[in-house]
Amino acid sequence: MLQIFIEITRNFYVLTLLLGCLLCFLLLTNKSKTQACSLLSVWILVFTLELVQVALIFFNVVQYKSYLTFDPFYGPLFYLYARSLIHNTRLSHNDIFHLLPISASYLFMFTWPFCFGVVCALGYSVYTLIHLKQPMFTQETRKNLIWLRRLSQYQLSTWVIVFAMLCIDNVFPVPLSKWVSLASYIPMSVGLFILTYLNLTKPNTVQRLSSLEDISSPQKKFKCAEHVDLVKKLTYAMQSEKLFLNPQLSLSELAEHIKINNTDVSATLNICLQMSFYDFVNQYRIDEAKRLLCKSRCKILAVAYDAGFNSKSNFNRLFKAHTGVTPSQYRKHSCAIESPQFAN
Repeated sequence: MLQIFIEITRNFYVLTLLLGCLLCFLLLTNKSKTQACSLLSVWILVFTLELVQVALIFFNVVQYKSYLTFDPFYGPLFYLYARSLIHNTRLSHNDIFHLLPISASYLFMFTWPFCFGVVCALGYSVYTLIHLKQPMFTQETRKNLIWLRRLSQYQLSTWVIVFAMLCIDNVFPVPLSKWVSLASYIPMSVGLFILTYLNLTKPNTVQRLSSLEDISSPQKKFKCAEHVDLVKKLTYAMQSEKLFLNPQLSLSELAEHIKINNTDVSATLNICLQMSFYDFVNQYRIDEAKRLLCKSRCKILAVAYDAGFNSKSNFNRLFKAHTGVTPSQYRKHSCAIESPQFAN
């Protein structure tokens, strides 16, 4: 049974190795190569190089104890890839600090035989998921990032499994512990197949050849300069007519009020203002709530309703997402500065 498992695993790794080389070649030779594309190709290249060593061990060309793991690199590389994919920002000199956990992992591994590289990758997987949950993203961007969030969750699950396998391999006898350790590359190999599928089905998204805001938008040629008047109408409807005070306000009602079709209103908000309809309306509700918190002594629930929200829980969640504090904390600290009568 063990021999069958070894044969299947070896063939699977060889197939994964060939797939990794092909995908890395396609990414590196892409004429429209972006920074996200380059980081992804480096991530795949590093994993492919490590998998070469594993394959050579299976064929008894390299000794099991002599191969070098690249586990500390995977977490930082995937985080930088996700960040470049989302924000399209260039790497800076500050990113050199990501070398510190990599260096520390190797330093500890050479002095203490423990899977510190996996711990580093595990930590970065959690950090990447936290970064993907930031409230700054518009509804359209969050929709286009679902696949990346799912991939990051798979990465986290993978490193949890790998960590568990490496922790228990010492429990088994020496011959078996070797194969348990080498089998820990199976989840990562499956992840490479998933990544290849995503790259084939949505290359513009995976390689950031298009803006995340424009990928699923039917109005790619929408010109914001030609819709300045529409932006003014939307702003006037909120600031002067205070339509946001209606908790049941919908996109169609707003479009009907300013006598513009729904498609143009939605395109203006998503592309020109870079926010969804609900983000657009809720920013005015939050500003109104901040004003009421400082100008009145009404209860938090009353402030929520007066500002246009239909529930206290939704108000508290959105208020903290926009300001970083709860309504009560805002009234206690910020309003004490803006309105001295609330200091006591």
